[in-house]
Amino acid sequence: MRFASSIVGVLVLVGLIGGLIWYGAGRDRRGDASEYDTSSLPGAVAEADATRVVWSTWGRNAAHDRNVQGTGIVPPFAEPRWKLDAPSRVDFPPAVVRDRLYQTTNDGTIRAIDRASGDVRWTKQVSGVISSSPLVVASTLYVTSKNGYLYAYGAEDGVLKWRFATQGPVESSPVFAGGRILFGSHDGRIYAVDPTTHKSVWTIRGSEAFKGGVAVSGDTLYAGNYDGNLYAVSIRDGSIKWKTQTRRDFSFGGSLYSTPTVAYGRVYVGSTDGRVYAVGAKSGEIRWVHSTGDWVYGSPAVGDQKVFIGSYDGTFYALDAKTGDERWNFDAGDRVAGSATIIDDVVYFSTLGKESYGLALSNGSVKWQTDDGRLGGVVTDGEWVYLTGDRTLYAFDPTPDAPTTISDETTGAPDDRSADAG
Repeated sequence: MRFASSIVGVLVLVGLIGGLIWYGAGRDRRGDASEYDTSSLPGAVAEADATRVVWSTWGRNAAHDRNVQGTGIVPPFAEPRWKLDAPSRVDFPPAVVRDRLYQTTNDGTIRAIDRASGDVRWTKQVSGVISSSPLVVASTLYVTSKNGYLYAYGAEDGVLKWRFATQGPVESSPVFAGGRILFGSHDGRIYAVDPTTHKSVWTIRGSEAFKGGVAVSGDTLYAGNYDGNLYAVSIRDGSIKWKTQTRRDFSFGGSLYSTPTVAYGRVYVGSTDGRVYAVGAKSGEIRWVHSTGDWVYGSPAVGDQKVFIGSYDGTFYALDAKTGDERWNFDAGDRVAGSATIIDDVVYFSTLGKESYGLALSNGSVKWQTDDGRLGGVVTDGEWVYLTGDRTLYAFDPTPDAPTTISDETTGAPDDRSADAG
């Protein structure tokens, strides 16, 4: 009798725990027009005189909309104009400014690459792993490293100007806003560094690591902490405007590695609890929640009043930016950990299975596919398209008469490779 009672007790306990987990992990929330603003649409517009778009930071701009319009770029593409192998794996895409691409790799290598030829103009080496994209501001290149440093180099010659030490590894891609370099660290802090004094103007402290990048819109910085909180911070003085917990009670996961995207009056971010969240940029109120089948590490691209994001469940989603309703989805065949990019009417992304796709914004139909990619995905300068493969960088010139010659050689004198101690 006691045995039977014990079994019943265990079953009741399991049911109770299961119900609590379901309550925490289930039930999506749909949104309405609250704090939804379409007066300022995301996406840089390419100039009619063919002036190239500047992709100077991860996600294109400080708000990270990952969207460029008016380019006339139409896939599929011919053979790449050039391709360049990397010394190790590449997790993040390059910055593209003027006639240079600036690329970082896992082994701590930093390279300045000629846009037209793919030739390497200079190379630097830091002691730590680099898991972030660089930032270019005027004549200076900024790079963060897991050795805990922010580095400042001359963009033209690669000369180290200065460096700033944090108290933990950094894999947060830096942004520039309000005259400051802004990024997070594993030490649980967000830093605002003055590029003229090379010192921190302010910091804020979270309970866990700030691993992803920060996003900025107006005078406000948005960042996700690994404890599940999304922060809104004044870039002027570091005061916290609001802090919203996205992690629900009894749910598994709930860490925010995904870098937020700010658009339409909302902050969009993915979570390791398998959900995508839309949070009011001013209020901090959760406006909608959409569940996927697994972790969401990548960051959203936003355009066409949709949020485009992939999941570890192997599906790429197009969600209504106002309500969170699913407009379409695409079976990518493997986990999606990287972030998407919108160029005109096509959204591009890569999978951990080393496939890259270009899908129509309207319905998810395949416009382009190639057998390389992993995390870095696609960026553009408005004329060419650059794909970050697993260990190779590709440059596609989409004009119909573009030559199809491919250069595999890495140029640059060996003595141009120098190490910067960390």
